[in-house]
Amino acid sequence: MAVTEDILHSKEIATSAKEKTDDVVVCEDLGDSDDSSGHNSRVLSTVSGALNRNTTTLYEQVAVTNSENVQFGNNTYFNGPVTIKQIVQNSGLENDSYVKTEDEKPKNTLGNDISKGRDVSKRKFSFQIWHILVLLFGCLLLIGVVCSILLSPSTSDLVDAYNQYPITDLYPGNSTGDPLIIAPFHLRVVPRSDWLAQPPTGVLDKISSPIPWVIISHTATEGCQSQSECVLRVRIIQDYHVESKKWFDIAYNFLVGGDGSAYVGRGWDYIGSHTKGYNKLSLGIAFIGTFTTEAPPQQQLDACKKLLRIGVETGKLAKDYKLLAHRQLMSTASPGDKLYDIIKDWPHFVKDSKEVEALFAN
Repeated sequence: MAVTEDILHSKEIATSAKEKTDDVVVCEDLGDSDDSSGHNSRVLSTVSGALNRNTTTLYEQVAVTNSENVQFGNNTYFNGPVTIKQIVQNSGLENDSYVKTEDEKPKNTLGNDISKGRDVSKRKFSFQIWHILVLLFGCLLLIGVVCSILLSPSTSDLVDAYNQYPITDLYPGNSTGDPLIIAPFHLRVVPRSDWLAQPPTGVLDKISSPIPWVIISHTATEGCQSQSECVLRVRIIQDYHVESKKWFDIAYNFLVGGDGSAYVGRGWDYIGSHTKGYNKLSLGIAFIGTFTTEAPPQQQLDACKKLLRIGVETGKLAKDYKLLAHRQLMSTASPGDKLYDIIKDWPHFVKDSKEVEALFAN
């Protein structure tokens, strides 16, 4: 191999540069088996940390002929595992040949600040929208309440409208109690499902329509003034009739409560168990409560009258039906002295005992 003097000159320059390095330490790992008293590594060489960006080895003219495995520059050989420690000084120059990893790249703090600012502005915007919606809803609610108060009729107006068409005019009687503020000819009929009726324990017999008799009785229990109380009373009565009396269902066809509603017992189409010996030809209506010393409220009386009118209009009751008190057919105080004094003045009521005996004969 023929090498000119320029190569020797460059080697001298490289050797001179190597002698001046002193910042980067190259160590050889001695392994776990070596003596730890002398430390686990040994300094092999040092390299300058302050690399000059323009410090390179220059080769002017090189001619190589008939040679193999030719290398220009220094060769460094390490025997065994090597640990290279790099000490970076802030005052040093940046190494352009070093490629930084993702963890070492500086974060875009400006972009993060911008995104955070956008999130804060979005939260403020949504917060303002929420306040506006709540305010609008409150205003609409207030307007609705004011309009309902202004447009709704007063209680005195409802009472006057009720008095123009009193239900008691259709069924004159000397009854007491406060008038029910409700549509004069409306009756709320509570189905069995609403008062949580249990199904009949046996097959009920059908009754022939139109029904010729109506028998009025009372339940001889506490009264009720609201639907929740009446539902409880009716449910207890059914339990007593089914569990204690061993009847298939509640005895009455209908019950009327102090809340002004009618509660379906066996209904229009099935024979009741309210008056032994007369059930096949009669509709049993019971007033919830005991009316021996106290009369039922007016709304309870009106509910019974409305129910009778509905029965006639639907063909379930005969137009010339006969109205009887329970005490006229059985040895009982039902429906109570006060209620009896009221219903004996209703239309279709059979007052004469001879007329009752005539009905029995037929």
